[in-house]
Amino acid sequence: MELNRIFKMAAPILRKTATIIICAVLIIIARYNNNYGAVINGGKLYIPSGHYLVLCYHAVLPHPPAWSKYSISRQAFARQMDFLKQHGFNVISFQQLLEASKGKSNLPPNSILLTFDDAYSSFYDYVLPILEHYQFPAVLAVVGSWIDNPPNNLPEKLMTWEELKKVAKHPLVEIASHSYNLHRALQYNPLGNVGPAVNVRQYIGSEKRYETFSEYRSRLETDFQLQEDLFKSKLSLHPRIMIWPYGKFNSISQEVAWQFGYVADFNLEEGFNKPSMLHSIKRLMIEQSDESDYIKNAIKYLSLPEPAIRAVQVDLDLIFDPNSLEQTDKNLGHLIDRLVELKVNTVFLQAFSDIEGTGNIKSVYFPNRVLPVKADIFSHAVHQIMIRNMQVYAWMPTIGIVLPDPQKNSKLAVKELTKDGKIRRSTSWYNRLTPFSKETENLLFMLYEDLAFSSQIHGILFQDDAYLTDVEDMNAATKPFIKKIFKTNKISKEILVQQNALSQKWSQVKTDKLIELLNHLKQAVTRFRPTAKFARNLYARVVMEPKSKLWFAQDFDRYLMEYDYTVLMAYPFMEGARNKNKWLDTLIKKVSSRKLGLEKTIFKLQTFDWKNNKWIPAEWLYSAMRQILKNGGRHIAYYPDNVWEDKPKLDLIKLEMSTKDIPFNKPK
Repeated sequence: MELNRIFKMAAPILRKTATIIICAVLIIIARYNNNYGAVINGGKLYIPSGHYLVLCYHAVLPHPPAWSKYSISRQAFARQMDFLKQHGFNVISFQQLLEASKGKSNLPPNSILLTFDDAYSSFYDYVLPILEHYQFPAVLAVVGSWIDNPPNNLPEKLMTWEELKKVAKHPLVEIASHSYNLHRALQYNPLGNVGPAVNVRQYIGSEKRYETFSEYRSRLETDFQLQEDLFKSKLSLHPRIMIWPYGKFNSISQEVAWQFGYVADFNLEEGFNKPSMLHSIKRLMIEQSDESDYIKNAIKYLSLPEPAIRAVQVDLDLIFDPNSLEQTDKNLGHLIDRLVELKVNTVFLQAFSDIEGTGNIKSVYFPNRVLPVKADIFSHAVHQIMIRNMQVYAWMPTIGIVLPDPQKNSKLAVKELTKDGKIRRSTSWYNRLTPFSKETENLLFMLYEDLAFSSQIHGILFQDDAYLTDVEDMNAATKPFIKKIFKTNKISKEILVQQNALSQKWSQVKTDKLIELLNHLKQAVTRFRPTAKFARNLYARVVMEPKSKLWFAQDFDRYLMEYDYTVLMAYPFMEGARNKNKWLDTLIKKVSSRKLGLEKTIFKLQTFDWKNNKWIPAEWLYSAMRQILKNGGRHIAYYPDNVWEDKPKLDLIKLEMSTKDIPFNKPK
């Protein structure tokens, strides 16, 4: 009995001694395996000046299972820590970052912050002794509900509350919240797709409805309160850091975090960070790898420009079967097979219904408060495409919608001035709502907000309906602007179309108003999809002919500043160009003359000749793609695509649409 008692008392000391010995052996092995002959700093491998990098680790195991891609071996971990030490990287604490954010100090060059998610027992047994050896600080994120009730699919057991309490007092460790019970998936549409609990709108199957905005926020607040109470009782602390489960978050979840006193939050977007920003901090996920130069290659990877876009603009109308959701899903499968074979990285997916092809949008494919729902299938389509590693932009109308209320529709409609001085509803291709009305702005804000809340989109492609001709807009909402410019309410069509200072000023006001409206729609989207990107369609004539700015109230140079991408409609057949290749060459030269023109322009080629109602030969499309790339263009897209007719011909165009030859991939 006495011997057993002595052994129990000595066990923790023996275990820690054994761990230290193992760590020392691993470090020796790491140094032996790393080729330090080439000095990395001499090769100018630096974290960009004024930035720092955050690494995200999970379980550190003797032999991590192949299915657990975010678990790494002890040897790999020791090798990576030794690499940081030997090559002059400065591992900082969260407190150092906090002080730097307040301007009280500066971070040292090549700063790295280490984070560890989920509180695996390997952190206590193996990681912490290595951190102690190097005196590296770290952040440990804990899922409150998991400690006593761990999921059954974890790669190893979790730490106990006793171990966490010891670690919480360790001078090198900062305990962070990983939520109480938001590290799970929830159903977010009627077709059964599941997504991260933090940033999806739950679909309540038993009641056949979506949770409301207030229910969503209340769900988050309840989780934060449970975590706060648990940390207080078990660890006697209030966490300062929120590390979002799966890296997913939005403006609402961040507001709740600030409400509960958190001062920083971390996601899983890849990239470097500036110390002045404590919110939406990016982290690089560390994955299983046998590469001895993993950290070096990871920094190289993050330093590369974003890969070139290869995009297809897709009509969801071609996939939707009004008689069968099951058949719709099968059709979607055929489309995805085609996209996967093309190896594109981006899809501009139609979020609205326009089966007749009128351009006048009366219904959409997602739940919302503004327009009728044709079918609730958009979020499912997005989900099925994005899990194949493609970015999905919602292709959306802007002001070109038809409201179900005829009176409101008439009141808000864009108006034009006729030759005889009368004002009538616009006879242009698109029926549009005036961007000058606050009511239009509010309706569109709700529409875009509902889109973002209900689907996991990566961005928005604004439709080409965001234009106003030289004789538009004569809606009553524009009267104050017209009077201010022309000093009268009574103006003629001739005055509007003249290329003089007043008409140009009026065109500029309209251009600004459209941009202002779309910026407001951006805010609606980023409220729920904070990392969303935005692209806007642009007519080629605006680039080719300077005076056409007056005809459309569109401005290429402004778009290059306002949006992540300008999608230039490089449609020589639609524009009636006699020499298609010469026309395309001229367009590319015009784009290249602008700062960031080639970097931020997606050349979208037409595959169908709408004037002659026939498909354009895939051979021309392929040669046009090569022409764009040869002349310095980076991004290409095409529209339309027909999976049922293999138009354009997949075997030919995939030679240029494929993204398989990206020059540098993330280390695995």
